[in-house]
Amino acid sequence: MSAHTTDAVTVHVPVMFDEVMAALEPAPGLLMVDGTLGGGGHARGLLERGADVVGLDWDSRALLRCAPLVEDFGDRVHLVRAPYDTIADVLAGPVLHNGVANGKRAVGELPPQADGILLDLGFSSDQLDDAQRGLSYHHDGPLDMRLNSNLKKTAADLLNSCREAELADMFYVYGEEPKSRVLARAVVKQRKIAPLATTRDLLALVEQVYPPRPGLKRAHPAARVFQALRVAVNDEFDVLERALPEAAWCLKRGGRLAVISFQPLEERAVKAAFRRLCADELDEVGRVKTPAKFKMGKKVVPSDAEIERNPRARSAILRVLERVG
Repeated sequence: MSAHTTDAVTVHVPVMFDEVMAALEPAPGLLMVDGTLGGGGHARGLLERGADVVGLDWDSRALLRCAPLVEDFGDRVHLVRAPYDTIADVLAGPVLHNGVANGKRAVGELPPQADGILLDLGFSSDQLDDAQRGLSYHHDGPLDMRLNSNLKKTAADLLNSCREAELADMFYVYGEEPKSRVLARAVVKQRKIAPLATTRDLLALVEQVYPPRPGLKRAHPAARVFQALRVAVNDEFDVLERALPEAAWCLKRGGRLAVISFQPLEERAVKAAFRRLCADELDEVGRVKTPAKFKMGKKVVPSDAEIERNPRARSAILRVLERVG
């Protein structure tokens, strides 16, 4: 993959492409939802196999990069600027107007419409390699990290305003950082001298706590800190928690929800949500009152060949939920 990107060109390689196509089984006459368009690779695969596609992304630049899908497939594809926890509202609303209905309703209240839904929770290469987003410690740029430019707080805002205890909790909960308190203390000490503004500022601070060790092949500890900040800025886990049951109840009988996660926290959240959806409803004495309407398949991981071609796929896990009732 090239590290060079423009707003209108994608270099992103879709992860577990064949596995996703096998799970969702796109075909003419079926409606698929790609809730996380990214570079549009999965959506293109669904369209090439005949399905109609509604594609969502909060990132306006992602929608711009996916514009060729509209040119190639016409009214079989609708692109909507929206987060993936609004899939039900988008399907119920005027998708051609790029709008989202905001009415109050219970989960599962709307009639199911989708034959398949995909949520690829990873960030695209286009986003990671864009230095101006500040998502990666590999590139020097502003500490922004917002997927939706309408969000008010950037990563720099959080680093320079949160209390030490809040920072420590953020690093520990969202990044599983073992030295979260030490790092939080270092952030507070540093910002008294000068605010943290760039990815290089943050990387230098992490390397004060974890001095570089040449030849060490483990992931750089900055990855955990950057992950924690990105999750906090974009409210990723609250969005995911809302999205999974919403998406599941949008499925027709026989429809499938495919979710690709890239970090242990995401994977555990997906697995837990799927288990809840697959549980029978019991009466007061423990008898089955209502059988579960969903079943979960076994997790799928990338092949060695894919990881060799695309190292960013190495941590991916695919889980599939099928509606059976």
